[in-house]
Amino acid sequence: MYSFFVRLLRGIIILFSGLEVHGLENIPDQGGAVIAANHVSLLDPVVLGCSIKRPIHFMAKAELFKNPFLNWLFSKLYAFPVRRGVADREALRTAIQRLELGNLLGVFPEGTRSKELQEIHNGAALFGLKANVPIIPVYMHNTDFLKFRRKISVYIGQPIIPKADAKTNKTELLAISNQIAEQFSLLNRKESP
Repeated sequence: MYSFFVRLLRGIIILFSGLEVHGLENIPDQGGAVIAANHVSLLDPVVLGCSIKRPIHFMAKAELFKNPFLNWLFSKLYAFPVRRGVADREALRTAIQRLELGNLLGVFPEGTRSKELQEIHNGAALFGLKANVPIIPVYMHNTDFLKFRRKISVYIGQPIIPKADAKTNKTELLAISNQIAEQFSLLNRKESP
């Protein structure tokens, strides 16, 4: 079902707006990785899923899973619930387990939608360190709303590889989060004239 939706939505995006993806070679063909992307609009998970050839697993707010149809649909699309505003240990375990099984995990480390870059939270770094997988920054342009023939651009950055002996402490988390922020800034400049 995931593949069907991705093909359908990719076709719609390409037909309506256009989609340009740079840096696909930075996504591993196999093995787990955290895909850490900027977050501008509700369309971001769709654009991200349509830009990368492998399925991406996402967390979605738990309230969406209360509806039986949405619960079924999101489960088929590899989403899983997270309770916001609390330390949701079950969602953390699920995320790490999916990474350890070799899946991609999509995360929006700014924590909220914004047209301007916001402070990077440590979630993406935490998942990468705990599962010992690369964190791959992705910067998307023009996803704030679809305008006819307004091209959407996706820039995939260089993987950030956690040190094998790194401990999950504030210093390590902050160092990786700062690397994500630096790559967001660099990738954002690629679109600017």
